[in-house]
This record gives sequence, structure tokens and C-alpha cells, in this order.
Amino acid sequence: MNKKQWLTALAAPVMAFSLFQADEAHADTNFEMAGLTDTQLLIEQEIIKNHPKVHNQSYVTRQDVMKMLKRADEMKGLNPRDIFSLGASTQVDPKAPVTRLDMAKLFTLAMNDGKVPDVDLEVLNNFSDADQIPEDAKPYVAYAALAGGFDITFEQAFEPTEKMSLDEVAKAFKPLVFDVIDILSTNDIHGHITQNESYQQGGMAIIGGVVEDFRSVNDDGTVVLDGGDTMQGTLISNSFEGKSTIETLNDIGYDAGAIGNHEFDWGVDVLKQRLTDATYPILGANIFEDATNDRPDWAKPYTIVEKGGYKIGIIGFATPQTPQTTLSTHVEGLNFPTPAPIAKELAAELEAQGADIVMVTSHLPGWHEEESDKIMGELAELANASEGGLDALVGGHSHERVAGHVNGIPVVEAHRYTNAIGHIQLFVDRDTEEIYDSEVAMLETYDHLAGKDESVQEIVDYYKEQVEEVKSEVVSTTEGPITRDRKYGDLGVSQLGNMITDAMRERANADIAFQNSGGIRDNINAGDITYGEVFEVLPFDNYNVTAEMTAEQLHALLEGPAADDSNFMKIQFSGMNVTFDRSKADGERVTSIELTDGTSVYENGVYADGTFTVVTNNFLSTGKGDGYTTFGEVEWTSHPDYQRELFADYLRDKQANGETIVPSDLFDNRLIEQ
Repeated sequence: MNKKQWLTALAAPVMAFSLFQADEAHADTNFEMAGLTDTQLLIEQEIIKNHPKVHNQSYVTRQDVMKMLKRADEMKGLNPRDIFSLGASTQVDPKAPVTRLDMAKLFTLAMNDGKVPDVDLEVLNNFSDADQIPEDAKPYVAYAALAGGFDITFEQAFEPTEKMSLDEVAKAFKPLVFDVIDILSTNDIHGHITQNESYQQGGMAIIGGVVEDFRSVNDDGTVVLDGGDTMQGTLISNSFEGKSTIETLNDIGYDAGAIGNHEFDWGVDVLKQRLTDATYPILGANIFEDATNDRPDWAKPYTIVEKGGYKIGIIGFATPQTPQTTLSTHVEGLNFPTPAPIAKELAAELEAQGADIVMVTSHLPGWHEEESDKIMGELAELANASEGGLDALVGGHSHERVAGHVNGIPVVEAHRYTNAIGHIQLFVDRDTEEIYDSEVAMLETYDHLAGKDESVQEIVDYYKEQVEEVKSEVVSTTEGPITRDRKYGDLGVSQLGNMITDAMRERANADIAFQNSGGIRDNINAGDITYGEVFEVLPFDNYNVTAEMTAEQLHALLEGPAADDSNFMKIQFSGMNVTFDRSKADGERVTSIELTDGTSVYENGVYADGTFTVVTNNFLSTGKGDGYTTFGEVEWTSHPDYQRELFADYLRDKQANGETIVPSDLFDNRLIEQ
């Protein structure tokens, strides 16, 4: 066929494109199809012809792409000159290679009924060569990236003039061939509704802006989830017991959330009020009452939402670690069993109610194993236990960036503090109504990558004004950053840990102080230290408690809550000089303990007689916090001040004495490795 014949054959009106066409759908994941490459998948769909000529050439031609569009029945007859003239020669050569710019325009016109889209162009700032994209082409590239035709690759080049391989074209075709469900997720917001001004990153207004960007291309098919630990952690949230944070998620229009362990930090009564305030369901399918072995009436197991013609069942899980990672008195009478058996039961229940897709939003932690990059943790355990009943998993709690597939299931966890957004795409076949493919990615939240949601920003500004005066008080000054980084890599004391425990010991007039490392939530920047920073460091409403402890108990605490390397030397302390040898056997790694005045506590198997006055926080004192059961062996006396208040006073005293903090001086000889 010559050029004239080719153009004539394609000269018909643009066919309207509907992203979702299923009236009654049932979309279990087809794991056989999900295991195929994009090219193999498009061959199975008869969009790509399995012909040696197509597979042997290094790039795809314009003619090849137009044939694929005809087979997909999504774009009958758009004049190729209208497509390929953008950024190209006015002479349209059907055998010329398709560039990424060509494909972006073609894709967008097919998805957008042949119209130039109205879309936020700031998404293009993800690409390092955004300035190389022609101005009139930017709406097409932005739309194509948001709709899944191209990956949103932060600080990587888009390369608009590059030729496209068959695999690249196949990937771009998936949103044209399949129905798309976009799952956007946050986790461990911890009340960070304002932007991190140091990095121009995060904040709920940016989260809302990114959500709006995706809704602008897939309004009916976008699901927004949260993985828990939503409220506790900042002055602007804690001052209102989380209500300010919940209002921002309400305004964005989240579809569901999970109950995190720190949702219990103000007690069950406050949690119940926040669950009532939320206009979206916050779920806890594995929360049960000890007395009845039933879920409390406020712990809803799941919800069903309708997106793009599909009924989507969403199950919510708390982490089974909740009793160990929040104040035990706030979860007294509750238990948090392993999710897998519950997930299997509820997935079947949801399908019986007509759910076509079943996904999980949870506070289950995950992480990538350093050497293999394999996904580990409770999130992976649930995925591995699934027998085909779950189609996507969102996690939280570990504050890690997790993105990948486990047991064929897409799983994601999006760091913490709104620093990223998790993104899972499900591709649903319109005929079989099964999920044939899925992709997982991490979206960044720097403020130049999306417009801020104005109504969310108004909420943030309102609450910000309420706390600004208290937050901005300067309590001290430091020559450099004061960090939580441990002295010996992944173990030992830290600069902040040393300061905080010194402040605790001084206020309590105790011999020794202990602080859990996980209770220190942020670093302090160089320069003036504000009360707002102190709050970020110690956001939990923990207070001092004191008791007498023996040398044997002190040694057990330093060895860790369990005799294994993962828990060794994870606690912060003051008032002791401690020597350890990590090469020794479990339980014998701490070889020497003496008080800072030289009094021996323990030396090579010999314990001192008597007791020592110890101060810690009420979280650890229960004997359940972080698994340090030894703290539960003694009776504690409570003191009224929150830890952050006494630490702020400690810093104010330094300022009053004209003392500037020198971070390098904070690593003293309290912990020495042999």
C-alpha cells in the first residue's frame, strides 16, 4: 500500500474512547496472563501480530502503530498527518519510526476523544529534560504519563525524539486495550499535613494535587487509600488530636484507610471520635476484643466502592505488632491476630457480595532485603499466604519505600510523612473481566511536580495559624544538625538519644535513663532550634516514670528484648559507660557497665549488689513497649511532664547559659565497642 492509500484507509472520524465499558464485571487476577511481558500480552490480545518482521526490527514504525490501533478498535481513521506533524516533518512517512513524542500524542488523542487535554503540566517536571519537550506537545506528554502510557520517572529523561521499541509501544498500548484502575496510597502521614519547607516536599495539599492530576485522566477509576499512622506526630495534628489531619484526607476524598498502631495514642475514645469525623472508612479487620473474640463495633473490616463499573472490596488491617508499639494501656482488652486467615475469609465474603476486585490497605510493614531486593515483612507474608483472593496490597509502619510484586500481587508502601505516594495500576481485560497485568511505582511529592489542592491548603493554613506562635519559639541553638543516626551504624546511641536521656536523668535526679529509639521521630536542623522541632522529635505524649532496678536487669535491657542481633543495642541511655563486643554470644555481648561516676554495675559476669534509680518513659515501663519485658518486672512511679516539655526546658537552660550545642561533642564515651 502506498502512502496515499494508507492515508485514505485511515480517514474516518475519531472513535470515542471509553476507559471503562464493563457493566457487570468480575476481575480476579489471571496470574497466567500477569506473568507475560507487555509484548506477549499484546500478542495474546491480537493487537501485535506475532510476525518475525515486527520482532526483528529495532523500532516500531508509524504504520505498525496505526495497524495496532485499528486492531484495538480504539482509533479508527485519525489522519496520521494530524498525529505525526507535531514536532516532526510535514511529510508523513508511514515507515518512519514512531518517536516517544509521536506516541504521546497518538495515545492522548485516543484516550481523550481526539481532543487536546486540559491537564496539569507540572507532572512533566519529573523528567530531567522537560524543557526539551515542545510547548504544544506538553499537554499530550503530561496526559500520556498520568494515564499510564509512559512511566513517570523522577529525574530521568523523557527523550521525546527517541525511537520506540516494540516492548515500549506495547506498554504504552495497555491503557488503550485494558480498563485501568489507579490505586494511589499514602501511609505513616503522622500528622505531616504541612510541606517540609527545607526540601519543598510533601504536605497534604501536594497529595491532593497529585490525586487530582490522576483523577483528571481517570476520574472514575482512581482509588485513594491510606495505610495508617495518619494523625500522631506533629504539633499541628497533635494539638487537635488528629482532627486537622483527618479533615485534609476528607477534603481529598480518600476511599479507605487502615488503623495504625499510633491511632491508639490518645486512647480508644478519641480514636472512635476521629473514625466518626472521617468521611471515608478507616478499617481494622484484625482487631478483636479479648472478652468476646468479636470485633468492636468501631472496627469495620472492609468496605466496597464502585470504580469504573467494578465493585472493589477493600479490607483494612492493623499490624499485629500494635500491642508492642503503642502504649499498652490504650489497647488493653484488644488483640491483633495475623491477617492471612482473616483475609482469606473476608475476600470470599466480599466476592459473595459481588466484589470484582479485592485489595488490602494496611499498616503491615514491608522492606526490600538489601542484597536480593526481595520484599520482606508482614506485607510480604500476607501476599505469600494469598491463594488468589487478593489483587493489590498497600502497607505501612516500617517507613520504607516498597514497590514490587510478591506471589504475583502488586504491593506498595510509600515511605512516610507524605514524602511519596504509592501507585499501583491494575489492567483489567474487558472481555474476560480479569486482571491481566499490574504495575507498581513510587511518585515523588516535591512541590514543583504538581499543583497544590487549594481547598486542602486552606484547611492546612487555618490550623497552621492556630499553632504558629507556640511552634516558632526558639529554645536553643546548634552549630550543626543533631541526628538520630546511631554511633555504630545500625546500633548504639545517637546524638539526639544522648541529649534526651541526659535531660530525662537530670529532671528525675536518677542514676540511669532509658529511651526507646523509635520514640525519637526526627532530626534537628542546624541553627535555631524551635519548639516546633522539639515537638517533631518527641511527638508522643509520653512522660517520665522512675523505679529501682538491679544490675542484672540493667544488663538484660542493654542486651535487648530478645537474644538476637536484630534487637541488640537498640535502646538509648544516659548515666552509664558501657562496653560491648558484638562478636560474643547472645546475652554476653555487653562486657562492662559502670555509672558515669565510676561505680561498677557489671564486669565480665559479675553483677553489683543493690539497686539503681532508673527513669524511662511510660511506653517502655509497661514491659510491652518494643518487647522490653524487663521493664515490667518493677513498680514505676509516674511524673507529670511530657518528655518533649522537659527536653524543651533542658534546651532552654542551655540557651539561658549562653551555650551553643556542638553536635560532635554529643558522642561521648558512654558506649564503646571493643
